[in-house]
Amino acid sequence: MDRATPFPRIGVALDYAFTDERHTAGRPAMARAADARLGEPGPFSGIDGAAETGTARKFLERGLAPLHFAVLRARYGQRKSPCKYCGCAGDHLEWLTAIRALAAELADFLAMPSVNSEMRMDLLRRHFEGKDGVGLEDLAKRHDCSLSTSKRASAKTASWIKGARKAKTSEPAVYGIEQGAHAAAEKLLRDGGFIP
Repeated sequence: MDRATPFPRIGVALDYAFTDERHTAGRPAMARAADARLGEPGPFSGIDGAAETGTARKFLERGLAPLHFAVLRARYGQRKSPCKYCGCAGDHLEWLTAIRALAAELADFLAMPSVNSEMRMDLLRRHFEGKDGVGLEDLAKRHDCSLSTSKRASAKTASWIKGARKAKTSEPAVYGIEQGAHAAAEKLLRDGGFIP
């Protein structure tokens, strides 16, 4: 498979750029390819692969707005990392930093008096962790608010991140920050020669 660009498409480039596990020089390519958790194996192995993905990540970090970089880090980044002392899995610090940055920005959009900073963090974790995230009932109990408040806050958070279609013809569609981040990252990576 001969191609002029290191990554076949934007999703693979972002997976590699934001996941430390994918470009570990200590694991052979066949061992990484056999690891079902990581999905599609890439064309890289060893130090060259780590250098190429590190270059792509630095390119994104310098070229994207901080909000766009944070949302891509939260979406594609490694969520858990093992403790080097006990081996237990905990939140990856870079992923947690991205979630905190998004929670600070979400405060302006959400503007609900019953939603505090910890609830915004939990809403974002719920969104990016998917089925592993906390349920809406538990979220309401944890933050001492009604179920309808947690549902409304969750829906607003999702539309802020993903965007939303227009409900009525007179209402404009909401352009999500994740859509904007993908568009900006795709342009940067394509102009930089990382994707075709």
